[in-house]
Amino acid sequence: MNAVSALRRFVREKPPAVERCELCAAPVGPRHEHVVDPARHELKCACTACALLFPDGARLLRVRPRAELLADFQLGDAQWDALRLPIGLAFFLRTVSRVTAFYPGPAGATESLVSLEAWEEIARLNALELQPDVEALLVNRVGAAREHYLVSVDQCYRLVGILRRSWRGFSGGEEVWERIGQFFSELKGGARA
Repeated sequence: MNAVSALRRFVREKPPAVERCELCAAPVGPRHEHVVDPARHELKCACTACALLFPDGARLLRVRPRAELLADFQLGDAQWDALRLPIGLAFFLRTVSRVTAFYPGPAGATESLVSLEAWEEIARLNALELQPDVEALLVNRVGAAREHYLVSVDQCYRLVGILRRSWRGFSGGEEVWERIGQFFSELKGGARA
C-alpha cells in the first residue's frame, strides 16, 4: 500500500449514522417514536415495538405525537413578565408535582422554576390540560410573534436541538432565527387548530 492509498482511507466520506432505538438497538427511520424517563428527564428514541411496551403509568412513558395551535390562548405581557424568563421562547412541562419552564439556548434547555402564583393565573385564564411529562405548552414570543401550542415534548427538544446546532456568537446569528421561524412554520402547518 502506497502513501496515497493509505491517506484515501481517511478522506472518504463516512456513511450517515443510522439512528437506533435506544431500548433494543433496532434501526429507526427519521420519523420514529419516543419514550420519556420522567425520573431522569430523558427523552429516548424508540422503535414502535418498544414504545408500545410502555402504557401510561409505566416507568417510561410513550410520547404520542401532538401539535395543536392554541389560537384563543391568553397570555398577556404582564403574565409573561411574571414568569421572569430571559427569552421570548419557552416550553412549560407539568410533572405530577409542579410546572417547570424550559427555554432553549446554545447549551441546550435551561430549566427555570415557575412561580405557583404566575402559573395559576395563566391556568385560570386558559383551560389547558397537559399530560404530565409528555406534553408541553410551547410559547413563541420572538419578535412580534404571540403563538401558543400544545405539543408533544419531543417537539420541544427538536427545537432545542435546532438552537444548539445553529447558534453562533452572542445573539445567535441570522441562521438560528431563520431556523426557528422555519420550525414554527412547519409546526403551524401540521398543527390542529
